Amino acid sequence: MMGPIASFALTTMAACLVHGAGIEQQGSRAARDQSVARLADEVRALGWIAFSARSETGDWDLFVCRPDGSGSRALTRTPESSEAAPQFSRDGRRVLYRRLAARETIDGNRYGAQGELIVAESDGANPVVLGKSGEYAWASWSPDGATIACLSIKGISFVDVTGRRVVRTLPRKGFFQQMTWSPDGRWLAGVANAFGTGWSVARLEVATGEASAVSRVDCCTPDWFPDSQSLIFSNRPGGQRENQGNGWTQLWRAGLAGNSRGLVYGEDGRHVYGGHVSPDGKYVIFTGNMHEDGDPGHSGAPMGLLRLADAPIIGGESKELRKLYPDARSGPVLTLPVGWEPCWTLAEIAGLRPASAARAATANLNAGAALEPRPLPSPADSAALARELRDEGWIAFSASMEQGNWDLFLMRPDGSQRRAITRTPEYHEAGVRFSPTGKRMLYYRIPASDSVDNNTYGTYELVLADADGAHAETFGRGFSWASWGPDGTQLACLDQRGIRIVDVASRGVVRQLARKGIVEQLVWSPDGKSFAGTANGLGPFWNIGRMDTQSGLLNPVSETERYNCAADWLPDSRHILYSRGIIPDAGGYAELWLAGDDGKERRVLYAEPKRHVYGGCASPDGKYLLFTRSEVDLGRVDNSRTSMAIIRIADTPIVGGPEGGPRASDPGVRRGPILDLSWGWEPHWTSTQIPSPASPAH
Repeated sequence: MMGPIASFALTTMAACLVHGAGIEQQGSRAARDQSVARLADEVRALGWIAFSARSETGDWDLFVCRPDGSGSRALTRTPESSEAAPQFSRDGRRVLYRRLAARETIDGNRYGAQGELIVAESDGANPVVLGKSGEYAWASWSPDGATIACLSIKGISFVDVTGRRVVRTLPRKGFFQQMTWSPDGRWLAGVANAFGTGWSVARLEVATGEASAVSRVDCCTPDWFPDSQSLIFSNRPGGQRENQGNGWTQLWRAGLAGNSRGLVYGEDGRHVYGGHVSPDGKYVIFTGNMHEDGDPGHSGAPMGLLRLADAPIIGGESKELRKLYPDARSGPVLTLPVGWEPCWTLAEIAGLRPASAARAATANLNAGAALEPRPLPSPADSAALARELRDEGWIAFSASMEQGNWDLFLMRPDGSQRRAITRTPEYHEAGVRFSPTGKRMLYYRIPASDSVDNNTYGTYELVLADADGAHAETFGRGFSWASWGPDGTQLACLDQRGIRIVDVASRGVVRQLARKGIVEQLVWSPDGKSFAGTANGLGPFWNIGRMDTQSGLLNPVSETERYNCAADWLPDSRHILYSRGIIPDAGGYAELWLAGDDGKERRVLYAEPKRHVYGGCASPDGKYLLFTRSEVDLGRVDNSRTSMAIIRIADTPIVGGPEGGPRASDPGVRRGPILDLSWGWEPHWTSTQIPSPASPAH
């Protein structure tokens, strides 16, 4: 079945069209990285991209980002419903989309007929329901935004938006989904079953109703070039031997008569859907996934952006495809946030508002409820935070792949330039940590048949590699919960025998201390004088302990009457971040706290209703906090829906989320700014510049 949907998650996260994951294989790595950076610089100020993505509450919301992937923010936040398939009007002033119940699965072949049609301002403000569920199916803007063309079994109808009345009808001529109106108003394009196959891309002349095929075999998701003389669409050519003889869907273009047909982007191992040409005709955005129907149950795929002047481009190894197109390039391709069915406007959207305001407005389409009294900071505050962070080194983290395993990724602290540095379907990679110099990293390799678990990931096979993932060296088991020493030449490891100091070069044990009840998540202080870790000997539950590396004395840092875990040091080696957990039988959610290494000066840094906060990590300069948020208590990570975020330490305490909760009214508590970084887990930060990440390890 051909289908357009590439299932999605915000930020989160993230495994398909990843720069370095087989996209760009010619020339030096540094040159490739520079070419992508130049592409990002070209498009950064060219308006906004809107798309659907899965929110942290599990529903689908609308988001926007700059064309380089920066400045991502929510237009809607509606846990009780999902929003999908946004379309900007040609002037960029309004957006239409579908809204359906969150419990209903968005179908890649029916989404244009699911739920209600909504029209709103382009920043998500003032949403208006145009009709009942299922009405105004496959709606598409006219060039002037006064009319929408809709498609149903009964035919094609042209509806006046203001009066909500049908002003004209046409027979549908075999069109059955994904209809879109040309910028010049003369044509409709869509997927039809009237030209010798069930999946043709065809065009219909609005004036006469005459229809003709543009591409006849296994095609879908058409969209227009701004000159209205060409279409971009997904095409699965016959005769492919890959994918068990079924082949992979590629992004193609063709003229109105089916002439000038040609490949734009293809990659063996990825179905490419949702092509949308920029309003200036110079670029195209798209999505890609391993499953031909989009597989909404998985975490989705990053969007991609390329210059049409660089096409055709082939990603990955794609040996068979490269034989067919020996002159095709390997890039550059810019990786964008995880999303689905993107659209692009060159217009500036001055009124972009907080996600909480969008949530409240959308939830009260037919009511006059007031917005919440403690709104989140404006998106400009989060955008300013992103600008501060953009060049502050790199973040490494684990994220779930479509195959079900967890791989390692790198990204800039503002969330841009996200790319995979491993691609190992047979393994998970987890627990990544940069060395003090930022030149190397350690992480754990786990069989894909085992679950990734917050309490056991550090007991598997230890791997050391360069900071870009290159030159990976397996140390094997026996190096549990490894943490870099202050000069990067030693590791502290933890097992039942105690805390062992291991020389990296020889792998020999140079010293051993009694572990004093420390059981996991060991971390060495930057000055080398202390260890911190999760201990079970300081109270009835897990707690955070600090050990002097010379004397071996252990003292509690956290409260001892509740669960606490996931310690890390501030750069001053005098303060410890940790997750302050729950008291058994009392419920609640883990929060990010800070304490002195003597257990004094405890205070909350970040809390969020209905989210557990784990994996706190300070930036190398001590100004920012990086952490993950999960929907369930860890343990197992694969069921937790973990996303990452950054805040300034100077802004704390902060209460996040769409609802303030009890702490939101406490004196001095702020609501942000908070920079969402999409899906990921156990991140770590280095200020060292990594010139060019390596191609993913396989």
